[in-house]
Amino acid sequence: MAKQFKKTKLAAAVCAAAGLGLASSANAVVVVGGDNGWEVSFDGNINAFYTTGDYDAGYSTLGFAGTSNARDVSRVASGFLPAFFSFNVKSPTVNGMTATGRFSFAPVIQNGNAKNQTYATGLTGNGATNGIQGSSIDMREVVVNLDGNFGTVSFGRTLSIFGRQAILKDMTLFGVGASQVQNGSVASGRIGRGYTYPNFNARFSYKTPNMNGFQAEIGLYDPSTEQAVIGAGILDETDTPRFEGEVSYTTAFSGGSFQVWVDGLWQNIESSRAGASGDVQVSGFGVGANVKMAGFDVVGYYYGGDGLGRSLQFLGGTRCNNGGSVGTVCQENEADGYYVQGSYTFNGKTRLGVSYGESSEDGFSAMNGTVGGTNTGATTGVDLSMLTVGVYHDINSWLKVIAEYSHLENDFGGTSNDPEADTFSVGSFLFW
Repeated sequence: MAKQFKKTKLAAAVCAAAGLGLASSANAVVVVGGDNGWEVSFDGNINAFYTTGDYDAGYSTLGFAGTSNARDVSRVASGFLPAFFSFNVKSPTVNGMTATGRFSFAPVIQNGNAKNQTYATGLTGNGATNGIQGSSIDMREVVVNLDGNFGTVSFGRTLSIFGRQAILKDMTLFGVGASQVQNGSVASGRIGRGYTYPNFNARFSYKTPNMNGFQAEIGLYDPSTEQAVIGAGILDETDTPRFEGEVSYTTAFSGGSFQVWVDGLWQNIESSRAGASGDVQVSGFGVGANVKMAGFDVVGYYYGGDGLGRSLQFLGGTRCNNGGSVGTVCQENEADGYYVQGSYTFNGKTRLGVSYGESSEDGFSAMNGTVGGTNTGATTGVDLSMLTVGVYHDINSWLKVIAEYSHLENDFGGTSNDPEADTFSVGSFLFW
């Protein structure tokens, strides 16, 4: 069995770290060749950031109204991306088809800011504020790709299609963006302030071959129940899968490239409650474009939908009453958002970028009957925004240093408390 040691290309690290696809074994640090053409390889990253922030009273990263006091907080933590350790397997090519499989483990370096608690709850992550028990770890990818002249058939768990391009082109992917104030999970980047977070989900998908720059992908996903605002657990029946898709066009020209894409999502969710008459249609669409030329890189993205949720998909985009004489009825609200980003790369190594984005979620209309026993009236909308300025410098092909400043605003729809935050982060990535 032979070993080959190869230098990691940063472009391959982007896809590997973001969990979008299967890293080529030729771009991994260690490639182990087995019998009959099989290959095993490894790739990953470790990152760390020092972040200091000034947070107004009531501020929360994902824009949920809170009652916390104003405070200054500093952390040493992972950025928007966790660390990754990924294990890849590549088959020999048989009858024009090659299979690749990938496992990705994604820990963060920090625990909660109460270091000797055995456990404390948090806003995001699976028990993401563990203290003495250590930091969180996430199994991001368990996925197989079958590639051939027919395109790519894929099955397993990986980053979902809707909103994927928006995340991967966000410059805060290798930074912090909206930092977490106190828990032990990753930062939030631009989630809820320009796009919604799709998560890593189980699915079957098919992607066409590249046809003169055009490419399409459709996925059949493990469906999600909706975590309805007031009345959680009512929307619990998913008798059809979720569907997501993307169509893109990419072309190169002298000194640059251009890409445009459209993506979408649809899922029906019903209630198993006796007498329930309401179900919801969760849907979303997005359109984006990316132009690169002579060191300049410009990205624009817009999305909209019903029942999507404000920041995390399938969280807070619906509301249901509690049944009774009027029966169980549910409603979706509307949400949309956008971000624009411009950057320039000096000497192929130092990228200076500016990014601004907003996400808005409408309030719910008044309902008959009770909602959670009390709230029957209309609710107000929420608007979240973030401006980020960042410098991202490649010391070499495997070491990157980053500095970011972000200003964040949460507008809670007419309330007197519209908290803001200012954060500054410096950090570094090691890729292999």
